[in-house]
Amino acid sequence: MEADAPGPFAFPAHSGCGRRDLLLAGLAGAAGLLGLGGCRSAPREKPPGAAAGPGRAEVEALLEARSRAVLEHDAARFLATVHSDEPGFRARQEELFTALSRLPFAMWREHVTQVEGPLATLRLAYRYRGFDTGDVVLTTYLELGRADGGWLFTGDGGDKEDAPESWADPDVRAVRGESCLVVGRGPLEQVADRLDRCVPAVTAVVGSGWARRAVALLPGDADRAEALAGGRPLEGIAAAPTATPNADGSRGQDRILVSPEGWPRLNALGRRVVLTHELTHVAMGSAGDDRTPMWLVEGFADHVAYRDTGTPPAAAARELAEEVARGELPGGLPSRADFATGAPRLSQAYQEAWLACRMVAGRYGEDRLLRLYREAGRRSEREALHEVLGVTDLTGPWRAYLREELG
Repeated sequence: MEADAPGPFAFPAHSGCGRRDLLLAGLAGAAGLLGLGGCRSAPREKPPGAAAGPGRAEVEALLEARSRAVLEHDAARFLATVHSDEPGFRARQEELFTALSRLPFAMWREHVTQVEGPLATLRLAYRYRGFDTGDVVLTTYLELGRADGGWLFTGDGGDKEDAPESWADPDVRAVRGESCLVVGRGPLEQVADRLDRCVPAVTAVVGSGWARRAVALLPGDADRAEALAGGRPLEGIAAAPTATPNADGSRGQDRILVSPEGWPRLNALGRRVVLTHELTHVAMGSAGDDRTPMWLVEGFADHVAYRDTGTPPAAAARELAEEVARGELPGGLPSRADFATGAPRLSQAYQEAWLACRMVAGRYGEDRLLRLYREAGRRSEREALHEVLGVTDLTGPWRAYLREELG
């Protein structure tokens, strides 16, 4: 996830109570963020005669056969591009094809971007049927060797790592709900069922002008989660939205990343709040938004998530309530830095943002809260506040609201 993207739904590790405890089934903290990656072959001695390498046209012909095989579920055609003298690599390719055959691709296409000796650098573009409106574009690598006067694939890229994706797990599968696709391992049906029920809740606030569908990824373990997250430390993260930029520089497709360790520890309320929060980010196109103030991005998502739960503010914002009870009111609305992973008052930043948006919705109406969000993505925060609410600063009213709700 980019630094400027909306933050993950996190449960900061500390000894206090609050939103974290409210959403967890027990006192154990959720950890991990979805990620998927695969093993690679070690660099190996190149086959005799491979140094010169194949031509681009020869590699493209093999890739065309592979692409057609994936879309037509033709294992024989796919494996016909793999050298029979490389049993380890061939076994991994068989696992790869099996994994790919379980996923609903509307499009899958590999192209050559560069050939250096036996190593081909590829661009892989794919779309999930019924969900992706644009391509997801990744960089991958394959090695080639001679076979009967031609060329076949003989290995991975060695020390060149493919961009991580769900099919790197041979046990991957996909579950389609009414409004969602969930890819990965584990309780996919549970996630799909909950997402389907979240879509109407999000639409009730943001309107019907969004796709009203989403793709969620749930890996089998934390290591795969960390791989997809680019190797970042991910303790305390329950879920996160992402739209990773494509390898060709275009915008990627929205995904909801679900923690494989956190999901089983969430209670029913936690699952509802977490997925509604992340789905709101998808509906608002928040991933990669570096203009809208973060208190609006995160506070609005929490407003939608908690809207119909009946949860009292003092219960969902326990950490902030404890501070207010001690007379420790925040000096201003949380900044973007306050939402950074590992920030000392991360939980309170979410709570402050949520209550700011809850106050706006209560006093001005949800329609104006939604308009404020959109205007703040096009102009300065001060200008947006003046245009939509007729004020230039919410600090005073918001601090008074905190005293009323939490004092």
